[in-house]
Amino acid sequence: MQIFLYFCGVKPTIEYIQAHFDAYNRQFFGGQLPTLPIKLSHAKGFLGKVTFVRRRQWLFGPFRNENFVLRINVRIDVPEDVVQDTILHEMIHYSIAVKQIRDTSAHGKLFRAEMARINAEGNRHIRISYRLTPEQIAALQA
Repeated sequence: MQIFLYFCGVKPTIEYIQAHFDAYNRQFFGGQLPTLPIKLSHAKGFLGKVTFVRRRQWLFGPFRNENFVLRINVRIDVPEDVVQDTILHEMIHYSIAVKQIRDTSAHGKLFRAEMARINAEGNRHIRISYRLTPEQIAALQA
């Protein structure tokens, strides 16, 4: 049995995620983030993820991040605000990576500063991780 994410009677779609990405891009990132492919995921291990390839431009040249993809999980039943905060969480990762900046860790100083800024400016509740309820964990294991 697969569990899909539903909120307000609507299954999140790529269009829903794209619309929120575009609105948050304007509101919190000055419209500077390039559009990227969005995929729906049924993975058991994450709510959201930005993936990319790190390549050298030439043999001994600098690395460059490219081929970005935003993945949002539709398997886990979470509230709409958690989906929206997950999109924002992944957009922070994307912003850091697309600017070719190295943070101190995956959720390092730059990430935490951006998270704090967006939470304060937008009255959001972005977190480093989301704690699943026992029901959500059971649904994942089904």
